[in-house]
Amino acid sequence: MAVKLENEFLCVEIAEMGAEVTRIYDKTEDNEILWEGNPVYWKRHSPVLFPNVGKTYKNRVLINGTQYPTSQHGFARDSEFEVVEKSENAITMKLTYSQETLKKYPFKFNLYISHIIEDDILSTEWHVENADDKDMYFSIRGHPAFVCGENACGAKLVFGTDKDILEYSLLSNDGLLEDKCYVMKLENKAVTITQDFFDKDAYIVESSTIKRVSLVKDDKTIVTVGFDTPVFGLWSPVGKGVPFVCIEPWNGRTDRTDFDGDLTKREWSNKLAPGKEFVSGYKVQFGR
Repeated sequence: MAVKLENEFLCVEIAEMGAEVTRIYDKTEDNEILWEGNPVYWKRHSPVLFPNVGKTYKNRVLINGTQYPTSQHGFARDSEFEVVEKSENAITMKLTYSQETLKKYPFKFNLYISHIIEDDILSTEWHVENADDKDMYFSIRGHPAFVCGENACGAKLVFGTDKDILEYSLLSNDGLLEDKCYVMKLENKAVTITQDFFDKDAYIVESSTIKRVSLVKDDKTIVTVGFDTPVFGLWSPVGKGVPFVCIEPWNGRTDRTDFDGDLTKREWSNKLAPGKEFVSGYKVQFGR
């Protein structure tokens, strides 16, 4: 069942499955902004990925000497959330640990996801609470997909940077991070999206000072995503043109091709002490 948030600028719908935003309608421009979820290209819209981001080495993770199975991007996106607070312009949903989650992720947690609209801005906030008696390790990531017309070819990605290059990494064929750095040349802080732009899969940017990425087409800004995360990604389906563009804030990252260590040693993993809370998220502004 979808829950609706609405003001004079935006109409936003959120599913209880995964606490996922499934629709963003810009009233000012009379335009659908979020990807529709056509499974021919990609069945999702804007999932939240927890407790792991991307893939793990051999689809498993080592925790305190024990191997646990993992699925790509974790289990939160396919879990039913409980609505704990709702108003006209905001909603908070909760996922808590269960005996099933403990079999693959041996930590007791509470995950709260809030979506708030204020004027033409949609904020998504993640609150991770350690309900266990030991340190907890996790990753969490946003994965919103934005459309601009029939496809995004010819649109530009504009980065909040003064540099004329963007350093990034790519994924190997098995979905793990290559041990190589690439360089993208920018013109006026931007790169133009072509038909084959995503043929090498996702672009992964680490340790960057960039905290803002805009999607612009025909000199008009469709969305600007602002974030405070140490990693971000750009993605659209490989070999299917560019039906949408994902601008993804990451607290965490997929494993490197040679990483088979303990979860405590994973790059960009977040450590949370018992009883403590981790807060992060991102904001999306429309049409400016």
